Amino acid sequence: MGNKKFGGVLAGAVLALGLGVPLAAAAPADATVTVTSHFVVADAATDGDSALINNGATNGQPNDLLFVTPNYNANGVCGCTYLAAPIGVWYDGSQWLVFREDRNTMPSGESFNVLAVPKSSTSAFVWRSTASNTAFDYTLINSPLTNGKPNAELQVTQNWNPGGKGAAYNDHNVGVWYDQSAKKWGIFNEDRAPMATGLAFNVLVGTAASNGGKAEVLTTTTSDRDGDTVFFNNSETTGNPNNVTFVTQDWNPGGKGGTYNNEQMGVWYDGIQEGVFNEDGTSPPIHSAYNLLIYSS
Repeated sequence: MGNKKFGGVLAGAVLALGLGVPLAAAAPADATVTVTSHFVVADAATDGDSALINNGATNGQPNDLLFVTPNYNANGVCGCTYLAAPIGVWYDGSQWLVFREDRNTMPSGESFNVLAVPKSSTSAFVWRSTASNTAFDYTLINSPLTNGKPNAELQVTQNWNPGGKGAAYNDHNVGVWYDQSAKKWGIFNEDRAPMATGLAFNVLVGTAASNGGKAEVLTTTTSDRDGDTVFFNNSETTGNPNNVTFVTQDWNPGGKGGTYNNEQMGVWYDGIQEGVFNEDGTSPPIHSAYNLLIYSS
C-alpha cells in the first residue's frame, strides 16, 4: 500500500518478539455483555468467505446490531491484510461473523473494529429495502432522527440475516446520502447499481446509542490525502494506536456536494495519526467524505 509504515519501530519490535497487544474493550467469549461495546477482532479466524467474531458482546445474541470496519494494523501492530470487497455481517445460530458479499475467500490475518449495540432503539435499528422505499441505486430511510436533518451522521453495515433470519446478498459497496427533495437520508450502492429489495442494513444515528463514541465528518482534501489514505488528527486518535474508529461513506454531508468512491474502506495507524483508506490501494477522490465514529481506546 505504498506509503504504509504500519506503526514504526516499536510495532516492528513487538512483532519480531511475537508478543500480543491487548485488544480494545474486548470481553471474554463466555461473558455476556448487555451494554453497547466496541472491541477489536485481530487476526480473525476464517472459514470460507467469513471471519469469526468470538466475543461475549455478540455470542448468542442474534438481535445485536453490529457495525464493522476493517483495521489494517490493529493497535499499531501489522496484520497488514487488504480486503478490497464489500462486507457485511451474518449470524450462524451462535456467533456473528463478518463476510465478503462477493462470497470469495476471506483473507487470513484480517482484523476488524466491531461495535455491538445490544438492542434496537430510535437511534440504532435495522433498515430493510422494500418496494415502497427503494428506487434506482438507493433505499430511503424513514426515521424522526434523520428526516429533515441533513447534518445527521450515520453509520451503516450490511446485515445478511437480522435476528438470525433471512438471507440476502448485496455485492456492492454502500454509502449514505441525503435526498434534498424527499428530505430523507438514504443508503445507496456506490457503483450506482440498482438497489435490490429484501436487503437489510444496521443503522446507527449519531452517538446516543454508541456508549461514548465521538462523531465527526472527514472530507478529503489535497492536504490530508496521501496515496490511498485520508489522514485525520484529533485528541482521540493522534499518537494513539489503540483508537477504535468506524467509517461510513457519506456522499453529501449536510446535504451538500456529492462524490462517489466505489471502494471498501478500512482504517490504519501510521505511527503518528489515523487514516481512512481505499482497500484496493487507489486514491480517494477529492471531496469524498466519511462519517467517523471514534473511540480513544
